[in-house]
Amino acid sequence: MSLLKRVTPEEAKVVWTTIPNPSARRVAKALTQSGRRVHYSTIARWHAHGWRPVAHCLHPLEAARQAIDVAAGVLTRDAVACVKVFVRQNGNQQQLEALSDRKLLRKASREILVTIGLVCEVFWPQLLPLVATKQIETATLLNALVAAFKAARDGLEQFETDQAGYALKDGGKSDDGPRAAVRNAFGKAARQ
Repeated sequence: MSLLKRVTPEEAKVVWTTIPNPSARRVAKALTQSGRRVHYSTIARWHAHGWRPVAHCLHPLEAARQAIDVAAGVLTRDAVACVKVFVRQNGNQQQLEALSDRKLLRKASREILVTIGLVCEVFWPQLLPLVATKQIETATLLNALVAAFKAARDGLEQFETDQAGYALKDGGKSDDGPRAAVRNAFGKAARQ
């Protein structure tokens, strides 16, 4: 389970200073073993640049959304339109800024699931012709959908672990929780 909190250069530096005879691979291994996956080349880059972030990296949900946008061109036959053809953008910037990080994470995860569902509705009727004529493009779209689904799942799991009081009195989970939303979205897409 990879939750969406990324390793920071400061955290890597702390691990670097605590390990005897440190190396990028050892630091990456230590962080990965603690549940914080990071590639050794990232650690090496941070170390070479004085432990400052080298490049801006996208949040996994935003990266998933961009991957779907790029891959959805096979469905729309328009590289510019992307998924915006399927999803209406309403531009409520002030409402989004008022949300807490937890609520924003849940909203972004749910929007990715809605996007996956809408893309699957358009994708399903075109599946056989696309597989027959555009195998690489179809595979790219499927990989983007899987990555987006994983990012949404991780976002909802992070939301769930941050949320207090989700457990029922008997220790079970509520059927209307984030995991149920993921299962329902996946089941709906699979049935179509």
